Amino acid sequence: MALIVSQAGSQAETRRLQRAAAAGELRRIHAGVYTDDLKSPLEAVTRRELYPLLAAVAPDAVISHRSALESGPTKANELFLTGEYRREIELPGLLLRIVKGGRARAQDIHIPTPLGEIHRSSDARALLENLQVARAPDPERRRALGQAAVEQWLERLLAREGEVALNRVRDQARDAAKDLDLTAEFNRLDSLIGALLGTRRAKLTHPQAIARMQGAPYDAQRVDLFQVVAKHLHDHAPRVAPAQTEIDQNLQAFVESYFSNYIEGTEFELEEAHHIVVEGRPLQYREDDSHDIIGTFNSILESVARPVFPTDFAAFLLQLKAWNRQVIFARAERKPGEIKDEPNRAGNTLFVAPELVIGTLMKGLELIVAAASPAARAALAMFVVAEVHPFRDGNGRTARLAMNLAFSEAGLTRIIIPTVFREDHLLSLKALSRNSKPEPYGRMLERASEFSSWLDYRSQPTCFEQLKESNALARPEEAKLNFGHAKAVAAQ
Repeated sequence: MALIVSQAGSQAETRRLQRAAAAGELRRIHAGVYTDDLKSPLEAVTRRELYPLLAAVAPDAVISHRSALESGPTKANELFLTGEYRREIELPGLLLRIVKGGRARAQDIHIPTPLGEIHRSSDARALLENLQVARAPDPERRRALGQAAVEQWLERLLAREGEVALNRVRDQARDAAKDLDLTAEFNRLDSLIGALLGTRRAKLTHPQAIARMQGAPYDAQRVDLFQVVAKHLHDHAPRVAPAQTEIDQNLQAFVESYFSNYIEGTEFELEEAHHIVVEGRPLQYREDDSHDIIGTFNSILESVARPVFPTDFAAFLLQLKAWNRQVIFARAERKPGEIKDEPNRAGNTLFVAPELVIGTLMKGLELIVAAASPAARAALAMFVVAEVHPFRDGNGRTARLAMNLAFSEAGLTRIIIPTVFREDHLLSLKALSRNSKPEPYGRMLERASEFSSWLDYRSQPTCFEQLKESNALARPEEAKLNFGHAKAVAAQ
């Protein structure tokens, strides 16, 4: 499939193409431009062959303004360019809007096509163009995105590549402004960059840029994801039963600590782990693993004794640090209780960058506190902490402590994730992280809550027997959680 363009000045070629189109062998896209694709919608051909089409119909124009920063047409199916004079060109499914301005510069992006080279504004030039005044009432029809969008672009560059990259784009914009008579736009850009770097004062408008200037930049994609989860939980909060009364708090805390550590790979036999906690004596040659269970156990007991979820960010951060410090207190090389100083990941999931942790947690806490129900607040708390992954280690245990503190505050059942349910737990988090699908997460929590409220924490022998009968201690590939069956057997 290809574009066919009549040669300038060749009337014979023009007539031949016109006859071929009349015979149904070609289809006309624009004056002198045809395609031999006889099946695809012409709108699809336009998008697929966009760059060659531009070389054919607007060879001297530069893809500019918002189209340069957004790398393509707008939602209104318009593409903005800069050329020698103002005009509009209609193509199937696309309107080219060309404004009068400077020609392509050596620093602009050169894009080769079979029909000739075309150009796109360099990033520095596009930033200047998007600070020009645009008066169209419909934002989608404006050629310039405006200051807020430029601020967001700059903040992302700073987060991704650092101050050197931001200063480099400023130097490039200074040179472009001289060639293109955009001095006023450069002065605005210079002020914005200075504000982001903390060297100048300027009024910023985009939330990300403001957060950066205030020293709390955040991961915008994660915050967007938190909002998706918060909205789903507002409408579909998991059902969680009231907490049991007159239970053995130490037994409940042990079971929660045992499974919370098992999920993270700290594996002990149930009775072996219980002996470690009851005796407070680490197992020889596995001292660090033993201390993890003991530290988590103590953190759980403290959260049950003082069930107040912090709503002030300083207190929230202090609580997270305290939990993490206690959970992995024996692993000094992991810097317990300290915000990570290097990126961390799980498989293909890269968690929030170290410099964005504080700001992202701040935005997450706003949504947690605003949650309409205790169950939604608890579920969101676990996801926010797990997704940010603020520490080098112990993040999953810290996240589950945050969730269960919110449950305890509301008098609801603290949720445990049994070993057999580990994959359901992790896969539901992955569905959220990678595909923004909150439904599996809510279903997972509801199922785990049913199981947690079913366990009898009044008697250690009874509770341990329930754990074995329900397959809670089995690996995910070995069995399924089956506490309904276990309950029926126990009742007979």
